[in-house]
Amino acid sequence: MTKVIDDYLFEVEKSLAGLPAKERQDVIEFYREYLLDGDFVRRSTIEQELGTPKQLAVKILADYSITDQQTDTSDQRKSSQSNVKAIWYILLGICVAPIGIPLAIVAFGLVLATVCLCLSLFAGALGIFLAMILIGGRVVFKSFGLLFTGDWAVGIFYIGAVLVCLAIVLFLVPLFARLINFLIAECAKLMRHLGKKSFKNNHYQSAKDKQ
Repeated sequence: MTKVIDDYLFEVEKSLAGLPAKERQDVIEFYREYLLDGDFVRRSTIEQELGTPKQLAVKILADYSITDQQTDTSDQRKSSQSNVKAIWYILLGICVAPIGIPLAIVAFGLVLATVCLCLSLFAGALGIFLAMILIGGRVVFKSFGLLFTGDWAVGIFYIGAVLVCLAIVLFLVPLFARLINFLIAECAKLMRHLGKKSFKNNHYQSAKDKQ
């Protein structure tokens, strides 16, 4: 009996790489006790109760992503990566839900809209930056020639104008990055809300909640 349970949980654990080691250990131990107490002796009965190992892992990761909302925004890169993972796990969780197809379409549309908006902002910022480099470089190159003529003041003016524009662009780049992080965070918040409603209706609970 224990070999069937051990084999099942081994496959579940392999699919829980996105979970912190301590959380992963706690979850596996909980489901081990759950299956032992339920006296499950066949793989088919385990999968009938909990789903395949991959399906159970997806549910655990999705539920963990809903409850694990980061409040520390000091490391924006780490926070954004966590939000992106949460969005992905919750989307997978919705897809394996019994009523997951309609919700998955809504969730996918939400994610797609956010991705398109983020890509548009990134492409716009990159385009402006490259345009400033190319145009500004050409203007500066020609302006240097004016420095050794009677129009030296005009050359200094153009060089100064290019430097000011470049400084403005460099100032705007972090703002674009903050805006993208904000959009990702808001999308993650909406996905958590959507996932919470979906998983609650389908009785999806984390191992921590079941203890």
